[in-house]
Amino acid sequence: MKLTLKQTVALDYLEDEVTEDILYGGAAGGGKSALGCYWQIKRRLKYPGTRGMIGRSELKNLKKTTLNTFFEIASKQGLIAGKHYRYNQQETIIYFPNGSQIILADLFAYPSDPEFDSLGSLEITDAFIDECGQVTEKAKNIVKSRIRYKLIDYGLIPKMFLSCNPVKSWPYNEFYKPSRQNELPKYRQFVAALPRDNPYLPESYIESLKKLDK
Repeated sequence: MKLTLKQTVALDYLEDEVTEDILYGGAAGGGKSALGCYWQIKRRLKYPGTRGMIGRSELKNLKKTTLNTFFEIASKQGLIAGKHYRYNQQETIIYFPNGSQIILADLFAYPSDPEFDSLGSLEITDAFIDECGQVTEKAKNIVKSRIRYKLIDYGLIPKMFLSCNPVKSWPYNEFYKPSRQNELPKYRQFVAALPRDNPYLPESYIESLKKLDK
């Protein structure tokens, strides 16, 4: 897989020993979902027996979008479904032969579960929340509180990768605004990724974006 410069910058943060939370994105076409899936695959293969999570506001949207990106990235890495990984549709879990797993999580704030008790017993090693602007800050915080599985075994720190398009909610207040003001804490990073940062996009796609309203 050929990474863009911005994806490489974000991946460096994902692999360092300081940064815990990385917000990546800011526009369509920046390779957000692709990078998140690539990172999850890389972690599961590098650290046997670990457990990652890919979450989105609704599981049905995750299956239609992010999961398809996962299959595409896995193929680009030479992974064959049924041989190098197995997706259990009923459990919504991706299994790897080395004992690692990726759990697909529904992070919608259902009125019947305001405290996200469905995540109560979850223990994970790291997490990727796609389109995090559609997820509540509470959901994000609860997921972060569950990142503890086998961290000591591999000498890891809690890592969360967040992708988003422009939003004026908690990602703006916690990442974008402090970044512009040079006030981000060391454990957080914001990487802006725009369509022009992705040289692998068709030029016709870039031109079509220019025709849209601001």
